[in-house]
Amino acid sequence: MSGFVGFSTEGLEFLASLGSKDKGWFDAHRPTCRAEVVAPAKAFVEAMGVELAAGAFPLIQAQPKVNGSMAPINNDLRFSPNAAPYKDHLVFKFWEGEVKKFAPTLWVRMHPVDGIGFASGTLLVDLDRWRNAVDEHGALLVEAVASLREEQDADLIADGLKRVPKPYEPDHPHEMLLRAKGFQIRWVVPTPQTIGSGAFVDSCVAELERAEPVHRWLVDHLG
Repeated sequence: MSGFVGFSTEGLEFLASLGSKDKGWFDAHRPTCRAEVVAPAKAFVEAMGVELAAGAFPLIQAQPKVNGSMAPINNDLRFSPNAAPYKDHLVFKFWEGEVKKFAPTLWVRMHPVDGIGFASGTLLVDLDRWRNAVDEHGALLVEAVASLREEQDADLIADGLKRVPKPYEPDHPHEMLLRAKGFQIRWVVPTPQTIGSGAFVDSCVAELERAEPVHRWLVDHLG
């Protein structure tokens, strides 16, 4: 699995404390970050890419670099000036499509203590296309979403318009999805003991495979 052997105790402790640190502290501890957080994170992405592609997601994209499959560890204070300078978690993205920003995506959010988050979703850049797909084929997506919400107590993030847009009827069976301006379904599981071993990849892949019907719908109709 591309050399991934898990995240070390030192790396997990470093990450858990990072949200309370400033730039001076971070600069002094960059070698620890590189060795115990960044290096295993890159190996994790490589391993996840291999295992996801070998299973339910043969065309998945995984790039073991920051702003590829790895989100930056620092917060962008231009948009959140009151946020801490650094995150206390890692976010990984795996997508299927030519343009990462708009492609159907699978996420893993890794916190050393508070749990591992998983999600499937996409930006809705072409609302007409989305609404036509929901109107004609929405039953399959609704069924997949309902299954995840029941099995994993998943949250559906689909904030949107207050009213169903025309030409669709207000009592359309998929009215909530027709009103959506974004789409993501996500859930959290307790941080497993396997986080310190290569088996962490297996547990993350197994969770993301729960979202395969949702992801496949998004790829088939929007990808």
